[in-house]
Parts: sequence; C-alpha cells; structure tokens
Amino acid sequence: MTAVPSFKQKINDKEIRRADAMKIRYEDIHVEPGFNLRASLDLLEGEALEAAKEDDESLFRHIMAGGQYPALEVRPRAEGGVWLVDGHRRHAAIGRADKAGAPLRDKTGELMVRIEAFDGNDADRTLRILSSARGRHLHPLEQAFGYQRLSRFGWDNARIAEANRVSPQWVGKMLLLAGANSDVHRLVFAGKAAASVAAEAVRMHGEQAGAFLAGELEKAAVGGKTKVTTSSIRSKAPPRKAVTAFVSRVGSFVTSLGPGTITALTTSESDFPVTVSSLALRELLAAHAELGVATAPEIPSEAN
Repeated sequence: MTAVPSFKQKINDKEIRRADAMKIRYEDIHVEPGFNLRASLDLLEGEALEAAKEDDESLFRHIMAGGQYPALEVRPRAEGGVWLVDGHRRHAAIGRADKAGAPLRDKTGELMVRIEAFDGNDADRTLRILSSARGRHLHPLEQAFGYQRLSRFGWDNARIAEANRVSPQWVGKMLLLAGANSDVHRLVFAGKAAASVAAEAVRMHGEQAGAFLAGELEKAAVGGKTKVTTSSIRSKAPPRKAVTAFVSRVGSFVTSLGPGTITALTTSESDFPVTVSSLALRELLAAHAELGVATAPEIPSEAN
C-alpha cells in the first residue's frame, strides 16, 4: 500500500503551493466516490429541486463575478493530489465557471484553488459534512445517510445526537429512514412526504412503507393535496364520548355475567359455554360499532 504523504511533503514537492495560503491545481483535487452525502439533483422534484438549482446557480454566478469563497477542506491522497472533504458545491461551481470562461487561471494557465488541511478520521470527515454544508443545508434524508454512516462506524444514537445537536429519538427516526427502500427515498426527495412522516411509515409498515405512502399519496391527490401528512398515517383518535360509552357498556356486559360466571372464567383455562344477556351484548356491539365509525379515516370527496 502506498504511504499517504503529509501536506508538508506535498508542499516540499511543490504539488501544493503556499504563500499567504495553501493552494493546489484544480485538476489535483479529487472527489472520493460515494463520500459526499448530497443527493443528485435528478432525485429531487418540485420546490426542493428549484431551491437546489437556484442555490447552485447563485454560487456559480458569484464565482463568475470574481467573488471570494471559503477554502476547500482536503486531505492528502496517496496516489497524488488531494481528496475533497468539504466544499463539493464550491468545487463543482469553480469547474463550471472555468469552463464558462471566468478569469480564474493565473498567468501560467494554472487554476490554483485555495485549500485547508483537514485532520481527522473517516467518522470525523462524515461529521464535517453534516456540520458544514455552507450555503445550502443538507436535505433531512441526506443527513439521515450521514447518521447511518456514523452508526456503521460504531457511534450510538446518543453520540450521533450530541455531535449534531439533535435528540437521540430524532437520530433513531432518521436511521430508520436511511435504511428504508429506495421507493421511500424517492418520495421524500420528491417532497411527497416529509422525512418524519416517511420514518413513521417505515416504523409501522416496514418493507411495505413505500407502497403504503404511495397509496396515501393517491388519496391525498383526490383531496387536492400534493403530499402525505402525519394525519394520513396515524389512526384517528376516538372522541372521548365514544370511548366513555364503550367502556361503560363493557362494564355493563361484565356485570351482566354475574359473579359465578366471572369467577369461573378467571380461574379456569378450559373452554366452556357461557350464558350472556342479549341486551348487554347488543349494547356492547353497538358501542363497538360507534367507536369504529368515530375512528374511521375520512374519505375525501372527488373533485368535480
């Protein structure tokens, strides 16, 4: 295995130039496959896609106009050059501006980019992306992928939560979401379901969460809505009046059985016939039906 050279060695070899700051040729900055947490714009839709495009376009225009930007954080690469740790959007915008003819190259024709040394291991590098994201914040699902990576490094929920200033419960939800199937991820990236809603669907339906969310989205569309909401996936809470009536009629039914029957039922494990009051049973069944109606999901009326 080739030893990874230090930044000092790269400066001595003139691969990195240092005057007021460390700089390196743009071509010597490498993007590590699978490291960046940001999702491809191809996965986004609607407002999320438009916002991401506008942010990227704004950064591009800023660099085209000669605007300054923070140094890219990098780490040494054994095969030459450096690996990019933080600044993937800036790196892409610099390359795009250069191709568009921005005067970024020096008199020798080199495009030198200001860099900063990153010191840390693989978990530290992931945490850096989660805590940085200058200009455009990470999408909640992108954050979830970061939490998942830290979890695979052996970090527990409490440690991930403390490092990212969120609750352990939120980390747990996002880990559920990160491990969901791709159909769930597509709905979240498309803005059809919030990350928390999708995570709850995964908790409730597991492998079938994508199909469940797709079905709820179709119901929402009938009512003129564009996304699945929390109320769509949670059971409707029964009204207090219906619950009180049901509990009361259960009590009446139990009382109608009589002490002898109740004692026999609670002390025996065998199966035997029991005589019940038809009136008490009818009232109990009616209360059960009323409770079912009260908790049934609302069916939106079709648009004319």
